[in-house]
Amino acid sequence: MTSKLLYLLFGLILSLLGLEITLRRRTAARISAIRPPAPLDVHATRIVVLGDSIAHAPDLPAEQAWPAQLEIQLREAYPNRPWQVINAGVSGNTTADAYVRFDQHVRAYHPHLVFIALGLNDCRQVYRAIDQRRISSFFRNENFAETYGLGRSYLFRAILNRFAPLPVADYTMEQEAKGPRVPPETFTSLLIWFVNASKRLPAQPVLISLTPVSENITPSRRQEFAHWSDYNTLVGQTARRSQVPLIDVSQPFPDVQHWADDGVHLTAAGEAEITQRVWTGLQQSLTINNQPLIINH
Repeated sequence: MTSKLLYLLFGLILSLLGLEITLRRRTAARISAIRPPAPLDVHATRIVVLGDSIAHAPDLPAEQAWPAQLEIQLREAYPNRPWQVINAGVSGNTTADAYVRFDQHVRAYHPHLVFIALGLNDCRQVYRAIDQRRISSFFRNENFAETYGLGRSYLFRAILNRFAPLPVADYTMEQEAKGPRVPPETFTSLLIWFVNASKRLPAQPVLISLTPVSENITPSRRQEFAHWSDYNTLVGQTARRSQVPLIDVSQPFPDVQHWADDGVHLTAAGEAEITQRVWTGLQQSLTINNQPLIINH
């Protein structure tokens, strides 16, 4: 009888592990459809840029996006060391969106540094139902993870969604709203989660401020980004609170040629300018034992 119970228990454990692996693979495949994975260079010092359309630069050739340009600068400055900068930017993403894909777009690369470059979509004064669902999912998952240690299990999440489903809505609709897409308290909580999750990898997290928005945008667009300054301040406060480096790229550009027509997204000149600002911040801010991180990591 005891042997049969052991066999049954062993079979149950194998079945649960199989389901966990299957769910993880399905999630990975779904996320890969959003942004296909880059090949992993196991010999390189790896930097993952977890960002939005500013990093993604979907309207420009891939080599003109600032993460790609940063990799070129690193290779030229330190030719004796292999470098890989993984562009994990996805257009339109908030911190809540990036939370969903952290495992596939960050953890999977075993990075040495993680650049957290989000907030421009979080501060937008619009409403999308998918944001509310993902925010609810974040708090529910992390509360269960903290209390029971189960919140990061894909199988547990599937069971939770089956018996305590989140509201169903039309997630494609975007409407005007009185507040930002991701509330400031939630935005801060998610930034802190990214910082802590990066440290657990282990990797050095680096926060990057919001990129500037043109003063020449339309009044309606200006209202949409009315909270830009507040969210930029939150990034800086989170960096100080978490004691992690902050690279500030928020200063206005010298001319309008750096922005696309919407005054928010960037031209090739704008991406190049962000590259230089990140490069300068990388040299000035990142240290280990008072030595430059990129030399001694």
